[in-house]
Amino acid sequence: MSNSSAFLLRDILIRNDQLFPNNTAMFDGDVAITYRELFRRINRARAVLGYLGIRPGDRVGILMENNAAYIELLLAVAHMGSIAVPLNTRLTADELQFILNDAEASLLITSSAFKHLAEATYARLSSVTNGLIVDSDTPEGQFQSYKVVQAETEAAPKTLGGIGELSEDSTAILVYTSGTTGSPKGCMTTQRSWIGNSLNMAIAFSLSTEDRYLALLPFFHVGGLGALFAQLHAGGTVIPMAKYSATGVVQMIEKYRISVAFLVPPMVQQVLTLESREQYDLNSLRIVIGAAGFEPPWVSARVEDDLHAKFYGIYGQTESGNIVASATRNAIASSPSTYGRELPAFRVRIVDDSDEEVPVGSPGELTLRGPSVMSGYWRREEATRKALRGDWLHTGDIFVRHPDGTLEMVDRKTYIIKTGGENVYPAEVEHVLAAHPSVADVCVIGIPDPVWGETVKACIVLRLGHAPSRSELVSWCREHVAAYKAPRYIEWVEEIPRSHSGKPLKDVLKARPTHSTQGIAHLE
Repeated sequence: MSNSSAFLLRDILIRNDQLFPNNTAMFDGDVAITYRELFRRINRARAVLGYLGIRPGDRVGILMENNAAYIELLLAVAHMGSIAVPLNTRLTADELQFILNDAEASLLITSSAFKHLAEATYARLSSVTNGLIVDSDTPEGQFQSYKVVQAETEAAPKTLGGIGELSEDSTAILVYTSGTTGSPKGCMTTQRSWIGNSLNMAIAFSLSTEDRYLALLPFFHVGGLGALFAQLHAGGTVIPMAKYSATGVVQMIEKYRISVAFLVPPMVQQVLTLESREQYDLNSLRIVIGAAGFEPPWVSARVEDDLHAKFYGIYGQTESGNIVASATRNAIASSPSTYGRELPAFRVRIVDDSDEEVPVGSPGELTLRGPSVMSGYWRREEATRKALRGDWLHTGDIFVRHPDGTLEMVDRKTYIIKTGGENVYPAEVEHVLAAHPSVADVCVIGIPDPVWGETVKACIVLRLGHAPSRSELVSWCREHVAAYKAPRYIEWVEEIPRSHSGKPLKDVLKARPTHSTQGIAHLE
């Protein structure tokens, strides 16, 4: 049902077209695109999607690097009331196939950079009926050319993609995240989710029309999407960056006069220690957003002392709709493990296993309410009821609320591994390793890493008479899951310690020393 009082994603662009038509919305390479031109491009993208048969409610998979076309298509899909499914470009064809079939996507959009991966995925899909490639002048295999279809729609009588009856609760984007069982789940983020996130970020980080945001975090991440929409909502400028390098970041800051950068570990450290950094003029930089709890205290200090930008260490998750809490330099200096305080539009409770609030200073599960929280998991009613029971999102993370109101993470209830800004769920990797003919038993854990925050370690019991190399097992993993999920360390063990109920005692394994001889050289 339509709600005349609702403010939706498409209203951001309508508003900015009226208020800031000549402000630069984004850069397409070196070309500045105004909000008036962006609005025109979105309408053109809607025409292409409508021509291909996309209707309100249809799911559209996008497998691309960050670029201007990605932004246009995301906004066009949201404008029509269809549902975008941003795809992690680091996944394998098997993983992408599962997500697209689970979402029952009707269209797969890709770019030349991921054409081969898209082709390998497309061949296995049951629901996708069409493919589109954005940066080619000619159709390629199963993929029609975006440019050719644009020309056809412009030559024919214009029929924009239909606009569905939308409300704040209409799903706008399915952001897939792995579950503790290893099966990816689609977080249904609504029109309200993204508007709520935008307002939360605008208040927390004082975003304005003057800001220029370096869109380096990929748009398949909730953080990348959230910062993108927040900057557009503020009427500022977005500069997409397709591939990370520390040198590339400082070059982009100087060239485009970037004021806001969102960098995950170990990016901030690499930028700070870059030998050539002082050759670049970085005085436009106003804010650096990084990860709380994973960066050593010297990082926030050097961001502010060397780059003269304010540092915010943040905590968030996909289900929450992006950032939940942030910590300042002073808070981190006082307590390096702090996650700061929740953003203005969140309510937070720390609860026990009975969902009763625990006293201040006691550990419990972090639960929260707020406008950006997902509406549930796509077609997973039981998982949704569990995650949103009592009308609170249960994050699965164990936190303590201190007397001064700050939050500190104690442990991860679901043993998620966070490595270099990516989430790895041990069960997913365990399932892959367990399928190898040489593996009798396996347990995957996260161990501290000075560069990535955490890294993946597998403790493996081999079958009698088998003696595979560590590199062989890593290669096996990388055939089935993304490279960042594969273990960097493998320890041969005689048995996996387990509780009386059969659950692996991961804390016991984490307490064991990890020797360099257990490490595997990075495989390209």
